Parts: sequence; structure tokens; C-alpha cells
Amino acid sequence: MQQMTKNMRNEAYSELRYRIMHNKFIPGQKISEKTISEELGIGRTPVREAIIRIERDGLIDVIPQSGTYISQIDMEKAKDARFVRQNVEVEIMLETTAKMTDAAYHEQRVNLREQAVAIQKEDPDTFFDLDEAFHHRFYTVAGRDNIWDWLQTVNMQLNRFRWIRLKVNTLNWQTILQQHENLLDVVYRRDLEDVRFQTTAHLRLMLQERKYLLDKFPGYFMNVGPGDKTDLDI
Repeated sequence: MQQMTKNMRNEAYSELRYRIMHNKFIPGQKISEKTISEELGIGRTPVREAIIRIERDGLIDVIPQSGTYISQIDMEKAKDARFVRQNVEVEIMLETTAKMTDAAYHEQRVNLREQAVAIQKEDPDTFFDLDEAFHHRFYTVAGRDNIWDWLQTVNMQLNRFRWIRLKVNTLNWQTILQQHENLLDVVYRRDLEDVRFQTTAHLRLMLQERKYLLDKFPGYFMNVGPGDKTDLDI
């Protein structure tokens, strides 16, 4: 019974977190424990405990005598996460270059073909998940899965930002796919200088386009700095 309760609590947490990260619940939206419980088919106690965990993650704001709201995307934390990930991932990719196998390369090629299909279908959920899997695979090849897991906590606000980007029609998904193609190519060719360049260019793209998102979804963001609404690099 205790294990069953734990499983329901984890299921409620995973599903609620997924919906927030994939913008099924939008920033600022009010949610209720009762509605989520009914939608998930899970008792209110596990849902309540999941909401507490999600609040600690910074994805939910519980306002006394008002309600529970999906938090806005924190631009300061998103930019800090991009900085951390860029500096870590360059080193990961360099390690991967020395360890990349033909089998891992071909797995990544399959992932890229699936990304192309997701683009054709205009399926942001699948594209985002494939994007994550593509990057994660490099960490696995480098033997750095623990670092990938640690980064998931740091990256939450950045990943929310990245998913929102997929909602803007004027920002071409093909740009991301082409950069993924370039990354895989330079890693497989073991071109260390280009690995550094391509990794940095790709991870800087995540927030270079922030002005468009801020203009399109002004109510989705908090801690927006003066430079965020310009085309200046960060």
C-alpha cells in the first residue's frame, strides 16, 4: 500500500511537471487540486503532495487566499541556466568526440530523421522530446549521465523558454534541426575546434531569440531585464 501511494505521488508529480514544461498549463494560469485530481484519475492527497514538490521546483506559485498558479518563466534563471549549460556542454561534447562510436552516431541519425518528421507534422511535443534525447545521448556517450540529471533541475526555466519558442511560427524549427546536424557531423569527424564553435552557437540560439518571445507572450515572463527586449547578444 505504501509503495502504491508513492507510485501515485510520483505519477502525479511527473504528469503535472510534464504539463507545465510542455505548456499544457500556461504561465499565470490558475489550477486547482480538485481538477487535476479528476483529470489524472489520482486521489487528491498524492496530487496535493505533487503540487508541493512542483512549488519547490519554482513552477507553481501558491498564493494564500487566492489560489495556485503556474509560475511565469524566470528570465534571469533561464539566462543563468543557459550560461551554465553552455560551459558544461562544450566540455561534454569534446569528451563525446573521443568516445563517439558508429552505433551511437547511427542512433543520433535516426533521432534527426524523427525530428524532421516532427517538423513536417508541426508536433512541438515530439520535437522537443527528441531534441532533449539528442543532447542527452551525447552525455551518455561521454559517460556523464549524472551531469545530465543534475542539469535538469538547473534547466527548468530554460527548458520552458525553449518550448515556448516552438509556438512562434516566425522562428523556424529547421534552424534547430540544421544545428543538430552540424553538431553530430563535427563530433563524428572529431573536429575539436568546430565542436566548440557549433556547440556554443547552438546553445546561444536558445536565448538570442528572446525578444520575439517577449513580444509575443509578454505575460509569460518575469525578471525581464532591459537587454532582453533588444537584439543584443547575451
